Amino acid sequence: MSGFGGGGFDSGSTPSSDVKPKRNYDEQTLIPVTIKMINDALGDPSGGGDLSLKDGRPLHMVKIVAAVRSHEERSTNVFIDVEDGTGFTQVKVWVNEGDECSAITQLRGQAGTDHTYIRIIGQVREFDGTRQIVANDVRPVSSGNELTYHLLEVANSYEKSLKMASQNAMGG
Repeated sequence: MSGFGGGGFDSGSTPSSDVKPKRNYDEQTLIPVTIKMINDALGDPSGGGDLSLKDGRPLHMVKIVAAVRSHEERSTNVFIDVEDGTGFTQVKVWVNEGDECSAITQLRGQAGTDHTYIRIIGQVREFDGTRQIVANDVRPVSSGNELTYHLLEVANSYEKSLKMASQNAMGG
């Protein structure tokens, strides 16, 4: 009998040691955060590039509401410098010519206007030691209430994570 079983794969082989552990996609949720939380996030000690908040939640997709301080349009992307009162960061928005309808292009154009508030949904990436957000969606804020709601949502999300952590620690 040969050492091969189940579709021609060697059942006795061991995976190589340089294979990264598989990500748990169930934990990749959208987390409302402030820029300070992003800047204070802890890096992966194994060098995998994954970040986590100080409360232990993995930092994958984030939502922030911030003011545009400046922007720079390039042929393939737009860099937007934003701040939310807790810190400063850069947002990168990729431009796909011809892929989007004119309404979305117009909304993104409005969102890139200096001295306005925008809502950003995207992933935090580290490039050359600097953290930036690679945006999936950038929209102008419709009213001042959206900023207040976002800050309340950040606080509520943090309190929920603390409550869940304490319940898990007590075994219940």
